[in-house]
Amino acid sequence: MNESSVLLHIWEIDASEEPAAVGRLEEMFTELAKDDAFVSARVLESPDRGSVAAIVEMRTAEDRRRLEAIPEVHETLEHLHGTANIVYRLYHEVALYT
Repeated sequence: MNESSVLLHIWEIDASEEPAAVGRLEEMFTELAKDDAFVSARVLESPDRGSVAAIVEMRTAEDRRRLEAIPEVHETLEHLHGTANIVYRLYHEVALYT
């Protein structure tokens, strides 16, 4: 499963900390979007703002591993301010509908 280009990361968060956490993710993804291997990223929040998720897709699993090895990215994913880390999973695509 380490051979995935898609990463899903979910954090539990106090609603008062959510704007700062989302802002940090937006900053990080704005920078990452400049990478040629970057495909897309999404930041999602639960309706109660008690959980935030990030879905990141790179071109290849190798690109995704390189992304995670960048110190600033690793630190953000592992220690997003005001959050408790819940889920960190890799996913591979099984179907695409457009």
